[in-house]
Amino acid sequence: MDATLFGLIVADIIAQPMGLRPPPAPGGLQIVNSVSLTTGGNVCNVGLAMAKLGMKAAAAGMVGKDVLGKAVLERLQTGGMDTSAVIETEKAQTSGTVVAVESGGERCFFHSPGVTPLLDAEAFRKCMPMFKRSRFVQVGYFGLLPTITPELPQLLADLRKTAPETQIALDTVNPPAAAALLWPILPHVQIFAPSRTEAAALTGEKEPKQMVTAFRRHMPIGLIGIKLDSDGCYLDDGKRAVQVPACKIEVVDTTGAGDTWFGGLLTALAHNMSLEQAGRFANRAAADCCTALGASAGVRSFEETMARM
Repeated sequence: MDATLFGLIVADIIAQPMGLRPPPAPGGLQIVNSVSLTTGGNVCNVGLAMAKLGMKAAAAGMVGKDVLGKAVLERLQTGGMDTSAVIETEKAQTSGTVVAVESGGERCFFHSPGVTPLLDAEAFRKCMPMFKRSRFVQVGYFGLLPTITPELPQLLADLRKTAPETQIALDTVNPPAAAALLWPILPHVQIFAPSRTEAAALTGEKEPKQMVTAFRRHMPIGLIGIKLDSDGCYLDDGKRAVQVPACKIEVVDTTGAGDTWFGGLLTALAHNMSLEQAGRFANRAAADCCTALGASAGVRSFEETMARM
C-alpha cells in the first residue's frame, strides 16, 4: 500500500453558489445552482486524490451505520480506495459537513463531528495491520481529533517501532488544536505541512522560514511544508528550503485543495521527486482540484498532472 489515510471520513453536502454576506432573512429562500453529496475529510480528500494520481490508497477511520456512511464507503470504493480498515458503528452518525461555496470559489463549513469523537487509541490500533503495510500513514486533522490527540505521541511511537519503514505525516485544520498538544507529537512525524494560517496560529510567526524554525525545535528531522494558498508552498527538508509559486487558474471551488496538495506531495515523494519538483507537483494537483466543484473532481491522472507542471 502506498498510503493509508487515518482520521476524518466525512459526507459533504455542497451548495453552490451561496451568498452568505449577508445570509437570507429568517424564513427566507435563496436559490443555488446545485446541491450535491460528495466526500470530505482528509481520509477521503487525500486518498481519492492519490488514487486518481495512480497510487494505492487505503482509508482508515470510522463511519456510522447509516445512509451517509454507506454512500461515502461506496464512493471511496468506486474511487479505487481500500476501505477494509474503516470501522462501522451504530453509536453515532457519520460525520457530515454542509459546504457553502461562494461565487468566487471560497467556502465555509458547517460541521457535525458525528463519529469523530469515537476515534480513540483502540480504533487506531485496529488499523495497525494496514499501517504496517503502507509506505506513508497520514493522520488528520490535528484540531478535529479530540479523543485521540493526547494519545498520539505514544501511538505514533508504537507505530514507528513496529513499522520503521513507514513514514508518518500529520495534517492540520483551521483552527488547529493547541500548540502544547502538538509539540509531543512532532518528534514522531516525518512529514508535517500546515497552511500558513494554521502555522501562524501554532507558532505566532508570520513568515514561512520563521514558522519552520519554530517547528524544528520539536521536529528536527523530516519534511516541513507551509501551504501558502495563492503564493504556492514553502518546503524545508532540513538540508535546503524552496518556495514554489502557485499555478494560475480560474477558480471554481477551493474545497479539498489543501488535502489534494498533501496527496500530491505524498505522491511526489513516493516517486522520489526532488524538493522543488515535489512542490510543483503538489501545487499543480491542488490547482487542478480548484477547477471543478467538490474535493476531488478536478484532480487528473499522474501523467496529465506531470505534463501540466
